[in-house]
Amino acid sequence: MTEDRHQASGVRRKKRESKIKVTNRDPKRLVKDQDEDIMENDPAPSAQRPTPDDSGVDAKTDPKEIVQLKEQLLRITADFDNFKRRTTEERSEMIDAARADLALQFIPVIDNFDRAAKHVPEDVAKTDWYKGFEGIQKQFDQVLEALGIARIESVGQLFDPNKHEAVSHEPSDDHDKDTISEEFEAGYTLGDSVIRPAKVNVSSGKEKE
Repeated sequence: MTEDRHQASGVRRKKRESKIKVTNRDPKRLVKDQDEDIMENDPAPSAQRPTPDDSGVDAKTDPKEIVQLKEQLLRITADFDNFKRRTTEERSEMIDAARADLALQFIPVIDNFDRAAKHVPEDVAKTDWYKGFEGIQKQFDQVLEALGIARIESVGQLFDPNKHEAVSHEPSDDHDKDTISEEFEAGYTLGDSVIRPAKVNVSSGKEKE
């Protein structure tokens, strides 16, 4: 019994000495030792840890599938570009159609001004009243120009069936054959499109004696 008590007392004394040694150790060294113990006892295998090359992309993707996806993307891009082009063209056509329709509504008024100007007496043509009349004509021309509409040149020009409508053919000493000698009604264009051809007289050349 006495021997057992001595042995127990010796064990307790060793434990107290061990605690004192641990307490007196350098704290930095203690932390380092604990980290090493954790690394040694880490149950996670290295294969389960993330690696720098783990990008989340399947490295075994079929190259044919990649090519198909690229081709599909190119087709979608081309279709979208075509859609934008068609939409822009259709919008432009709608705007031009609206401009042409608006111009055709008041071009007959301009025709009446032109006819009146051709029959103004000389004494009236010198008055301020006629100057105001001419000012109104110029304003109409400015409105047409703002809409992108221009008059077709006729007198002295070679007859063009795409721009001119031949109302008559008469001999002329001043104009060569197939040249326009007189304009009866002005024609107009919107860009490259003719919205109304000019009505003209086409010279058949000099009159034969």
